Amino acid sequence: MPTHISLPNERAEQLRMIARAKSQTIPEVIADFVRAEIAKGTIPADIPGLDVTKTGPEIVVKAASGFEVTIPLGEGPTLADLLRESGELTPSDPERKARWLEGLGALTGVKVKRAGNGVKIVSPITKREFPLNLDVAVDLANQIDKTAE
Repeated sequence: MPTHISLPNERAEQLRMIARAKSQTIPEVIADFVRAEIAKGTIPADIPGLDVTKTGPEIVVKAASGFEVTIPLGEGPTLADLLRESGELTPSDPERKARWLEGLGALTGVKVKRAGNGVKIVSPITKREFPLNLDVAVDLANQIDKTAE
């Protein structure tokens, strides 16, 4: 769920200026800043409220909200690729979507669907949906890849 942060009008305008200069949105500018700080070691790469762990032959993604999905360890990179490329998972790319549905989606029951400016991961057991902004979906993909190593 989006959080609203109060900034002085001058800072908000500076963010708009940076975004325009980089042909990005303000959330993309902020995501770039956060990723730069992760790269510097200022904060860990883990996404607050999400726990990605390896439990033997599986990867488990748990959210503080109670959402949980489990996938086979070997399929972690497939889910990561799908999340990373989720901005492209549209009707204009039905072949990739079909491969997902017939592959990992069919195997595990985990579904990933576009939702506005993000995606939703759907649990096969509870049918609960976990929404992610597209840039956070990329960060989750990186966590899944790291866990699958």
